[in-house]
Amino acid sequence: MKKIKAGFFVLFVLIGMTVSGQNNINSPYSRFGLGELHGKVNSVRLFGMGGIAYGIADPLTINPSNPASYAVYDSASFLLETGINSYLINLRNTESSSNASYITLSHFAFGFPVTKWWKTSLGVLPYSKIGYNVKLTVEVEGYSSIVNELKGEGGLNQIYWGNGFKLGKNLRLGVNAIYIFGEERNSSHIYFPDSAYIIGTKTLNKTRGTDFLFDWGAQYDIKVNERSHITLGAAYSNQVKFTAKRGYLSETLTGGHDQMVENVKDTLAYTPDEKGYFIIPQRIGAGISYVSEGRWTIGADYEWENWENFEYFGRKDSLQNAWRVAVGSEFTPKHTSISKLYKRMSYRMGLHYRQTYINLRNHSINDFGISFGVKFPMKRSKTTINLGLELGQRGTLQNGLLKENYFKFVFGVNILEHWFYKKKYM
Repeated sequence: MKKIKAGFFVLFVLIGMTVSGQNNINSPYSRFGLGELHGKVNSVRLFGMGGIAYGIADPLTINPSNPASYAVYDSASFLLETGINSYLINLRNTESSSNASYITLSHFAFGFPVTKWWKTSLGVLPYSKIGYNVKLTVEVEGYSSIVNELKGEGGLNQIYWGNGFKLGKNLRLGVNAIYIFGEERNSSHIYFPDSAYIIGTKTLNKTRGTDFLFDWGAQYDIKVNERSHITLGAAYSNQVKFTAKRGYLSETLTGGHDQMVENVKDTLAYTPDEKGYFIIPQRIGAGISYVSEGRWTIGADYEWENWENFEYFGRKDSLQNAWRVAVGSEFTPKHTSISKLYKRMSYRMGLHYRQTYINLRNHSINDFGISFGVKFPMKRSKTTINLGLELGQRGTLQNGLLKENYFKFVFGVNILEHWFYKKKYM
């Protein structure tokens, strides 16, 4: 009971950390759509394998991307998983470059059995993040230069309750009930830095909302031999009109930049709580994996999202459909309790290519990354320490756009405890 109470205390603390950590990002591309999407591949193990997930089912891995995977949890165990992400980003265009870094909690989740055929999982994950601070300067001959300072922060979080059901020997089905909530704040400040008396304009937008959506998943195992099998997996999320409220304020002012005092002159427009919605589109994913128990796991994924249907308070945005492909593998040299540590460790590698939903100046903003990972098993325990890193780039230098080169380091802990054994002696 003490373990359970402590676990729930940690859960609420980490939920608060997750919510408060949503602003830790510095990418101008997060200004578009709902920001930088994070999906559901937060497991450090799957991260090191390129982000494959739909065909992965493992009793030591919490995999919200396909809720059918929960059904393979051990019937007498409690699984807890959490992780920390650290980012280093270099942003550049043809004229200049800058660096940014941040660290944040990646996720917190746990899973446990309900019956032998029904397993469940609960957790909190980020859905999207917004964070940018951009200054656009226009030089005007014979007049003051004009600066437009754009800022944004916030994002969406998701709390899910997932259930996986084992139907027969090889088939699994699952569903995630997901509560999404969050707030985003955007501002635009136009001012004239060469004069303290020319009136500028500042607009503030704040949008907040909550709603539910559901993920559906299925997996099917094909036995190859006594120690090997192939898993086919698929998942689907339906389109949702996400209920939201938006506040808007536009005013004229002097100052308010470069540590100058802001002096508001007049209010141009004010809308405190406009009710509306934005659309979270449908998602379809499929994957396959080959597993040689205790030795190899090899897999591949494909995912597609219908962002062309995105609307924000009744207005269309210039977004395109997004898709992602990923391949990855894991190798354990010798999985026995008496083997040396380096033979019991698991080594991972993967890569992904993603067409994001952003298309600017007739250029798709694409993302490519290669990842590596390693698992350190703890002696006399099923608990593992997982490390992963990813090198990648997003965007392009063409047509005055930005390219982002990033390095991501992740640290995760998987704790497996046997909590549900019946007492043999009283």
